[in-house]
Amino acid sequence: MLGKMGAHTQSIEGEAAYRGHWRQELYPVVFGDPKAPHEVLVLLDFSAPQSEKVWHAVVEASRSLSPKQCKIAVFGNSRENYGTDLMGLAIWVSYSRPGQAMPYLSYALERWNAVKAAQKRSGGVKPFTNEYDATATATDYPIHYGYLSKLRPPVPAKDELAVQLCRYYGVKSLPAVVVDGKVLGQVSAKAIVDAMK
Repeated sequence: MLGKMGAHTQSIEGEAAYRGHWRQELYPVVFGDPKAPHEVLVLLDFSAPQSEKVWHAVVEASRSLSPKQCKIAVFGNSRENYGTDLMGLAIWVSYSRPGQAMPYLSYALERWNAVKAAQKRSGGVKPFTNEYDATATATDYPIHYGYLSKLRPPVPAKDELAVQLCRYYGVKSLPAVVVDGKVLGQVSAKAIVDAMK
């Protein structure tokens, strides 16, 4: 049907190949050699409290596994949108800070449940739609911001934007303007309006 309409079948590779780590984004290996013969797939839902217990079992099992013989890949979904953001950071950590994704996931799942419990105690549990919903008090750092400084090397708070949007769009320095997915070379009101035409 697509061919009759003049379109073609989209592929993940076709859509994502411009990003250098697209394969790791599709198959995020957090432990072991990606070519190892044995595979453990971990399917997490950040909004399910039991995900933390399941993850702890995986971490414990990894201590008995050989990275040359087994790989652990994690896939995450969440009934609450912020879980998708946390999984996105896990994927970034898996290729930007090799060996640190498993501790990050332990931290993120533990904090998720701790914040939910604190909200419940105060009588105001809410869905984690964005990072600021996932805080127990107004002075808390959101879960992912709280972990960036724990990475080795750490990601300074001032560089957090560069970790996400700038890498995604290939922005080399700030300030920058992106219109419909394209980084503007020269920024002016006319350039912004023209980029939409």
